[in-house]
Amino acid sequence: MAIDDHHPRVKSLLAKQQALANLTLEMTRQVELHVQPIFETALQQAGQALEAGMACLHLADEQHGLTRLVANWNLTPAWTQKWGSLSLAEDSAPALCQKSGQALELGPEQAPPGLGGLATAPVRGMDLTVGTVSVLYAGPPPLDPDRASFLESVGHLLGLAIEHSGLVSELMDNLDQLMQLKSSLEARNQELDQANRQLAELSVTDGLTGVYNHRHLHERLAREIARSRRLGHPICLVMADLDHFKQVNDRLGHQVGDEALRLTAGWLKAGVREVDLVGRYGGEEFMLVLVDCHLQAGRQVADKLRQTIAQRSRRQPFDALGGFTVSMGVAQLVPGMDEQELIAAADQALYRAKTGGRDRVETA
Repeated sequence: MAIDDHHPRVKSLLAKQQALANLTLEMTRQVELHVQPIFETALQQAGQALEAGMACLHLADEQHGLTRLVANWNLTPAWTQKWGSLSLAEDSAPALCQKSGQALELGPEQAPPGLGGLATAPVRGMDLTVGTVSVLYAGPPPLDPDRASFLESVGHLLGLAIEHSGLVSELMDNLDQLMQLKSSLEARNQELDQANRQLAELSVTDGLTGVYNHRHLHERLAREIARSRRLGHPICLVMADLDHFKQVNDRLGHQVGDEALRLTAGWLKAGVREVDLVGRYGGEEFMLVLVDCHLQAGRQVADKLRQTIAQRSRRQPFDALGGFTVSMGVAQLVPGMDEQELIAAADQALYRAKTGGRDRVETA
């Protein structure tokens, strides 16, 4: 009876034979026996031959009671973290296999949550088990009566390679150093990311008040005007200026004046939506960009903010002056108007509010 090379069992055996041949070839190529390429080849060949989605290698660290992940093939970040360092006292598959020295297979009902199955075999040299090799399945593993014996063969080859190289203890020492280095690099990267975020924030914010600075206001206003023209959404621009601010500085001191600016910025920002823009235009003058907002609605927002500032500023140390007030000018973008013309229109309205008695809102 002729043997059908396409029969599933025959195909499986041929795949395993080819995998072992590839692994052996990789070992013979490594004249000085650099083990890392052998690890990588072994895991890839084992995973593919056994139709698994992932594979990994653990080496035992008996001194610390652990088995540590030293190489993997297609292991997801979640499983890399979960199986990075396993206690030999617990019942994970690599730990159980390491302690018993026997291959272990788990189906869908016994596999850890998130896996459809796994198989683990000892990595054994001539005298002792130094680690484990595992294959992991996202879904139920295919039927394969030779899976455990094949994985044991891979584990034996890996054990011989490690034992021959005399690198077991050195690998553990290097692994500890690499893990410490990785932890240190991750911490440094987090610090660098945070510093970059802080630098990016500082580049667009006013140092005293924490709202957008003059340059960034112009950049964002230009973008919002372009968006308005493209989508046909209205924009209102509000120019706000503290009234008699020189008196605050002269009578209460410049530090109190700085506090008045900080408080005003905070009240303005809290009184508008997240999509709106608030920035310090210069000195005691602020700019607000109200997106998707018509002139009448913009005037109402401005008047509410004016009242908030007048009421909340009646507090120490401003109560000696009866608090402080703000005047505002509101303008809406109209067809054909550019950025500078919109700012000029709001400035003219602000000027009328100042000359008309202050603590008031005027529209362009």
